[in-house]
Amino acid sequence: MADKGTGMNLYQKLASLRKKVVVLQKNKQGYGYKYVTEDEILSKITGDMDKLGLSLIPNIQPGTTTVTPYSYTETKVSAKGVPISKTTNDVVVTADMSWTWVNNENPEERIVVPWTLVGQQAEASQAFGSGLTYSSRYFLLKYFNIATTDEDPDNFRAKQKEVEEAEDKEVAEAIVADLDKTVRAYIAAHSGKSADVKKFISGYVKGGNYFSITKPDVAARLLEDFRTNFDIKE
Repeated sequence: MADKGTGMNLYQKLASLRKKVVVLQKNKQGYGYKYVTEDEILSKITGDMDKLGLSLIPNIQPGTTTVTPYSYTETKVSAKGVPISKTTNDVVVTADMSWTWVNNENPEERIVVPWTLVGQQAEASQAFGSGLTYSSRYFLLKYFNIATTDEDPDNFRAKQKEVEEAEDKEVAEAIVADLDKTVRAYIAAHSGKSADVKKFISGYVKGGNYFSITKPDVAARLLEDFRTNFDIKE
């Protein structure tokens, strides 16, 4: 719990929170498109904010709020082919604002993120509330790079994992190529050490076949330990 102290600084807490929310499924449809609602986002984030000891404070910059009348006309064609026009009179509220992350364990540790507010409704108060809701929703989505999808989030995670594994394999292959070059050079210079080399490598990968390694951390550790164990200078 946060009241016991997490031992993390503000950036570490935000990074931990980011890992918990990678993708959200769009859960509502309106205005011609599907989207993730504010309550859906907050339900995934606020609980862990409490556990980590994080606060998020919105702030409207004084003197920046504007209320502007905005009228627009929509024209539709009736079933009889007659154009029908309708004029809507709204107001647009805008303001400069910011969101401030606060480390509750050390309130002086803060991150201020400049942001903006834009809302459009029939009344100024409604437009202001709409703007705050949109601002909150998009701030959290964009700050944490949360993906939104029409499909099952598990499908998205599976695709993401495939991409990550392919990237890891590519990095591991580059390290293994360096390892192979190092091993061959060592054996060429120490022909009687082949058995020792194979035994050492077999301790990291079955059968000593380091070309089967697909994880960068395993390949990097093997290369580093091989150089250290056989006293090879880079």
